[in-house]
Amino acid sequence: MEIPVFGIEDQSASPDSGLSYTINTIYDEPPLHTHTYYEFFVVTEGSALHLVNDSVQTIRKGDFFFIRPSDVHCYNFYHSENFHKLNLGFTQQIFRSVSLFFDNTEKLSLLTSPEFPPSVHLDRSRLERVVALMKEAGDYLQSASPLHTKYHVQCILAIFFEEYFFEYDAELPQKIPSWLTGLMTEMQKLENMQEGYPGMCRLAPCSPNHLCRTMKHYFGVTPTQYVNEQRLNYSVYLLMQTDMDILDICGACGFSNLSHFYHLFRRKFSCPPLQFRKDREKACTSA
Repeated sequence: MEIPVFGIEDQSASPDSGLSYTINTIYDEPPLHTHTYYEFFVVTEGSALHLVNDSVQTIRKGDFFFIRPSDVHCYNFYHSENFHKLNLGFTQQIFRSVSLFFDNTEKLSLLTSPEFPPSVHLDRSRLERVVALMKEAGDYLQSASPLHTKYHVQCILAIFFEEYFFEYDAELPQKIPSWLTGLMTEMQKLENMQEGYPGMCRLAPCSPNHLCRTMKHYFGVTPTQYVNEQRLNYSVYLLMQTDMDILDICGACGFSNLSHFYHLFRRKFSCPPLQFRKDREKACTSA
């Protein structure tokens, strides 16, 4: 199945400053797309599905992302209709200016080179700080001169990189084993998600029993439960963004049994897939 990808330019961008600030709900989001610019976005309310670089993620309030021009992504409904996020977009030229300020290409390359866009989850106080800085940037875009705006917002971008995305040796080591975080990233890829538990065992550098124990310890779920969650997330995307029939969606998500797919979907969303599609289409039409 081929999914169309669109390149978009933010209509709220200031051509003089090379910056943009937007507030979005789940009903404002474009289809799968790329940008010619960088952006930070932070989820301020609700939750959504984030389809990015052939993977599907669940994003929630407090998730803070750095999106690169090479990233292909979109958002879709997930449990919550009150999904809101703030976006701060900036040109590649501004990104180079911030890079020169840091004089540290190694730290920035750790953010621009990974397959998936870097992200962090913010606690309440850090979320409030990021939201305040985002809104401050938006205020400058509306009221200040382009040159003043450009310099001030570059300072805000530098704060975002330094405080939330740079890692330092003095920080405490990550508690979750690195092989497990790497495995979870690999399982976000559609081909691995479709293969499911056998693929997870194939990619894991340990026995299936050890994988199950470790997953249960750190995430409270078994590998099969995690895979099913990813598959159901992707099924929601296909229900909302394509006209595929339910049987094809079942197969595209990696489920080999239609009744099992219906059972898991109903248990999670309290309705069968076709009813879910109709309800969401109706909600989008009336929004």
